Amino acid sequence: MQMEENGKRMNKFYPLTLEISKVNALTLSWTIVHPIDDRSPLFNFNENDMKNANLEILVFVKAFDEVFSNTVMTRTSYAANEIIWGGKFRIMYYPSADKSKTILDLDMLDEYDKIDLLQPVNFTQPVSG
Repeated sequence: MQMEENGKRMNKFYPLTLEISKVNALTLSWTIVHPIDDRSPLFNFNENDMKNANLEILVFVKAFDEVFSNTVMTRTSYAANEIIWGGKFRIMYYPSADKSKTILDLDMLDEYDKIDLLQPVNFTQPVSG
């Protein structure tokens, strides 16, 4: 993020702690979560603060592909104007009709609902409404 220090605009980089930093098996979907608490550099930020700071979140993911016995990596970034303030991903898996399998619906990968950030949220339940 860009911050002003001694009258100069400077880029500042902060590592973000994650709720879960390592997953041994990716059986369903997985959302990377950074808890915003009093130790977070994003604590007390609102949507305008993020845009004014030119905030950009860099994401680096490293995994092991068992089929090809190879390490794979990817990276991407999200600028402040790409972050959906109050967005909560929809659950993208559900039981099959006969309940014998779990279906992972990749068409729902980028589907979300808007939530009221002032109300407590149960992140394991679908949003009603």
